[in-house]
Amino acid sequence: MSTKAFVMILRKEFKDSIKSKWLIAFAITFFFLALGVPYILLGGGGFLPSDYPGMVVGTLVNLAVPLVPLVSLAMSSTTIAGERETGTIEYLLSQPATKMEVFTAKYVGLVISLTLAMLIGYGAAELMVYSSNPVFIVQFLFALGYSAMLSASAVALGFIVTVSVKGRAAAIGTGLFIWFIIVVIYDVGFLGVIAVVLDVSDYLVPLVIANPVETTRMLAFMHMADSPLRGELGPQASFLIREYGSIVVSQALTLVLLTWIIVPLVIAYAIFRRQDAA
Repeated sequence: MSTKAFVMILRKEFKDSIKSKWLIAFAITFFFLALGVPYILLGGGGFLPSDYPGMVVGTLVNLAVPLVPLVSLAMSSTTIAGERETGTIEYLLSQPATKMEVFTAKYVGLVISLTLAMLIGYGAAELMVYSSNPVFIVQFLFALGYSAMLSASAVALGFIVTVSVKGRAAAIGTGLFIWFIIVVIYDVGFLGVIAVVLDVSDYLVPLVIANPVETTRMLAFMHMADSPLRGELGPQASFLIREYGSIVVSQALTLVLLTWIIVPLVIAYAIFRRQDAA
């Protein structure tokens, strides 16, 4: 792989991404989520329990879970499909750059820009409010790490869409449909029916690891394992903590989330490699 070509394409993808209105809105939204105004007010009144940093990171990631894949899928699903419409992808592939370099650089550039948006949102809020609390710094790093991994997974899924669908409109429509399935239908509908009708202990683990959104949500819940809010987390988190313990589950789900990054990315590149530039 040519380092020069890779860096050139990565830089182009990064510059294009940071100019996106999606990304700007993403960073601003994360700033207000991370600021945690209710926790600031409760803390000022002395009403927060001793384990509130864990409660904050769990709540923060839980709130961010629907937003991260939404923006990641919206941006990634159009990156190559859109450039096919404009002819940019043909220009890139006509340069001394392989398909692997183009594909990898575009993926890395997009993931870096999304992670930077989250870092700015988390970091600005943390510096304003929580910089004097080292526990919060660690918890926010966990929150950023989990959110970045979910974003990388959603981008990988979006790359399957962008190399499979022709046209920007069709690509973003497909990406948003995937978001609706994995975030709205899966969590509110599918898991709810399974939890109520079927034996949770038999189906819970496969259902959680079959969705990167649920995997990330469970990772956030692991940080709330010793919180008084544990009983309100629902059957999924309660069962996993009770059966395996928060440390083991956290490590296992992290590996699952890494798999959700690698496997879709390999599939997307296998499709892209067999295609013509047009």
